[in-house]
Amino acid sequence: MMWKRFLLAILPMVLIIALPLCLRKPAEQIDLSADQLVIVSPHNEAIRFEFEQGFRRYYRERTGRKVSIDWRATGGTSEIVRYVNSAFTANFRDYWRNELGKSWSDAVEQAYGNRRLRPGEDGYDARAAFLASPVGIGIDLFFGGGQYDLHKQAQIGTLVPCGLRERQPDLFAGAEPALTRTMGGEIWYDENDCYYGACFSSFGICQNLDRLRGLGYDVEGDVGPMRTWRDLADTRLLGHIGLADPSKSGSINKCFEMLVQREMQDRMAALSGELASGAVTQAQGLDVSWAEAMTLIKQIGGNAAYLTFSASQVPVDTARGQIAAGMSIDFYGRSQAEWEERHVGRKTMVYHTPDAGSSVSADPIGLFRGAPNAERAKMFIDYVMSVDGQRLWNYLPGEPGGPQKYSLQRLPVRRDMYSAEHRRHMSAPEAAPYELAGAFTYQGAWTGPLFDVLRTTVRVMVIDCQDELKAAWRAIVAAGGPAAVPEAMAAFRELPYAHHEARDVSQLLQEAESQTRTTRDWALFFRDSYGRALALATQGK
Repeated sequence: MMWKRFLLAILPMVLIIALPLCLRKPAEQIDLSADQLVIVSPHNEAIRFEFEQGFRRYYRERTGRKVSIDWRATGGTSEIVRYVNSAFTANFRDYWRNELGKSWSDAVEQAYGNRRLRPGEDGYDARAAFLASPVGIGIDLFFGGGQYDLHKQAQIGTLVPCGLRERQPDLFAGAEPALTRTMGGEIWYDENDCYYGACFSSFGICQNLDRLRGLGYDVEGDVGPMRTWRDLADTRLLGHIGLADPSKSGSINKCFEMLVQREMQDRMAALSGELASGAVTQAQGLDVSWAEAMTLIKQIGGNAAYLTFSASQVPVDTARGQIAAGMSIDFYGRSQAEWEERHVGRKTMVYHTPDAGSSVSADPIGLFRGAPNAERAKMFIDYVMSVDGQRLWNYLPGEPGGPQKYSLQRLPVRRDMYSAEHRRHMSAPEAAPYELAGAFTYQGAWTGPLFDVLRTTVRVMVIDCQDELKAAWRAIVAAGGPAAVPEAMAAFRELPYAHHEARDVSQLLQEAESQTRTTRDWALFFRDSYGRALALATQGK
């Protein structure tokens, strides 16, 4: 028993030490004679390649020296965040014990990253010690991922000010500055200088035109019939949708959040009369709207042919015709559609952002506390935000200043990149992210604080209970659809909590033990509701 306890005690430290070594790119690709920079990123290999090549040129021009980037790829943003949090906890624990000579406890662990603590409150000494410490994790930059996750890192204190505003004041000057902080309810850079959006993302639907024609859809020319998120719940799509797991990808969770936002905004608009008269309170309206959005997600999940861990798998399978449609990040959808048309010789796949159905979010870059190569890291941020770096996102390969090898199919964040001159060289010259952002207002108070709740709810509701969900939805469809079996749909719609209770639920998900207990209870709840929906639909009720 002693050796088992010993292994359990040292295992976390072994993982913290070993994981970065496993994630390093092969030694033969790292020029040890060059200056080093260490970056963790969920960006794909094409993006990493182009930005490394571009930064090498930029760095040599300014310093006369070579630079080599050590990319750490731990998976999606969610996996990166889990690793970063674990590594900072382990390293601060070592600093707290060995440098400060203090005793570590669960209370200290909970306190050091708690942004809500104020001077004089219990645990603030740990918080203050962390914010004043040089503790790092041997990584310089967090490049990519969603604003939500980098904002949380900035609040914890693992990301620190990088000084971009002092070095590049022109980016923030004028009536229409190159960098805009917020639009359409989204935040594109941190007011405290801890992260900056480098490129834009929006979310939509990728569609295989041939498959949809075969299912009876009227496909006019090259325009896909999936124009809204609700179209994915069409019963004709039963077994023809692909979905990715939002608990593995922050971008996919953002995609689900856009669906929820659109549905809630539509439902709240429908309730406007009752809200104005006081017949329905704001909280009641949000409860109804949240429930409708969750029902829509269940219906789409019921239509799914499969659920994958990979955000890029859905557009790939759509292009191949293995599925008819699926939710996608814009750049995955656009790049796959472009590749397919180039290789097949005709347009077989299209990507569409639902009309007023998505905000425009930014994928940021941020500097880590204790960065071992901090000045070099700041130079990389300067490059990414420069015109030279911004060209890489959407210029065609071979165009002046464009990428060497890959068409990245991302949209630059700088407003001045959308001039007629720049558009001449772009793969998406028609892109208008600022106009798209102005057409949709993200109601951050409705869903922003529930981002983690949403990803966990969708995972349990759709993925963990997928067999029961699909069986219930198939039975409802076979019985004539939702309107034909109202009792079955009532059971299908049930949720373990209402929107007004979601913030309390969020607290339950913060600690491992209560999270395990809560998600287990949810799984039992959903399996029971799906089972009753199946039975009622089979009976025609």
